[in-house]
Amino acid sequence: MRDPEAQAQRWSAAIADLARPGDVRALRLPLLHVVMSLRLCALFERAEREPLAELSTRFASFTAARAVLDLARTIRAVWPEAYVCARPCCMKMTPDEATLAALGRAALSGDRAAFTRQIDGFIRFDRHDRLHSAMLTALTCLPRQG
Repeated sequence: MRDPEAQAQRWSAAIADLARPGDVRALRLPLLHVVMSLRLCALFERAEREPLAELSTRFASFTAARAVLDLARTIRAVWPEAYVCARPCCMKMTPDEATLAALGRAALSGDRAAFTRQIDGFIRFDRHDRLHSAMLTALTCLPRQG
């Protein structure tokens, strides 16, 4: 059984971290691509347009665009609430974007345990593999250079 005090401290620290929004300019390029692409997907969804052509042009890759759209669909399916993203012009990240960036950092470093720790208790455990796989695929397909 888990130590309730340790669990409470962990959640308090997580909430404090999320209260200080991160800056997208501090993200590694693949993570910046993920955050900004999901912002574009949200804009296109509100406009009832398909973002595949725009993302394909942006990345010069249909495969990368498809991987980002698959990640967006996976997030929509596994996130416990509606995923909240900022406008593309905003330099600060929402708590959901900060969580996603942390997941991406863990995936890029090959640290599956850190990936799981980031979402333990937030996203149901049976959905972790699906999200991890979609994140890895997107990060693998995205450009790593500017």
